[in-house]
Amino acid sequence: MVMILLRTPINNDSTERIVRMANLEHLKLLKQGVQAWNNWRENNPDILPDLGGADLSGTDLRVVDFSGANLEAANLSNTDLRGAYLRNSHLKNINFFMADLIEANLQGACLQGGNLEGADLYRSNLSGADLREANMTGGIMRRVNLSEAKLAGAKLNTADLLQANLMLANLQGAALHRACLEGANLIEANLAGADLSEANLKKANMQRANLYQANLYKAELMGATLRGVTMPDGTVQ
Repeated sequence: MVMILLRTPINNDSTERIVRMANLEHLKLLKQGVQAWNNWRENNPDILPDLGGADLSGTDLRVVDFSGANLEAANLSNTDLRGAYLRNSHLKNINFFMADLIEANLQGACLQGGNLEGADLYRSNLSGADLREANMTGGIMRRVNLSEAKLAGAKLNTADLLQANLMLANLQGAALHRACLEGANLIEANLAGADLSEANLKKANMQRANLYQANLYKAELMGATLRGVTMPDGTVQ
């Protein structure tokens, strides 16, 4: 990793700020193509790639192996990552705007504060992932696995979460205005204080979910399973 140390005077005091850049050797390897990259990863399992801050926008990275890699603050907007392997990768503040992540494996990855607006995550695996404060507005997330994911404060307005698995997910304070959660698994999910106004929750399984102080204004709940649910007023069904 390349680190640049900057000294910035603030109120006559000298403060230090570290700017991290991608490992140039790792970038060169990636530019040789996905097959060469994956072969290198297979032959060097102990090396965790550092691509933090790299601009990989618009790149074809189908089935790339980024498992455990550092891609913090990297730009992967409009990137093709179908079937990519990003398990336990470090993706804080990542830019996945309009990225294609169909059937990608992001299990246990840290995407805190990331931009996934308009990204296609159809059937991707985000179980146990950290998506706190992430922006997933308008995302295509049909049949995505978000079980036990951390989604507190996440923006999911208008997102398509048809038949998504959100069992035991923490969505406290999340924004889900006009989101489609039809047929979703929300068993024991924490939706306390979440905005579910005008959301589609038809046929959703919400057994033992926590909706305390959630906004359900004009939400569609036809056919939803509400057994044991803590309602916005604190009563239990």
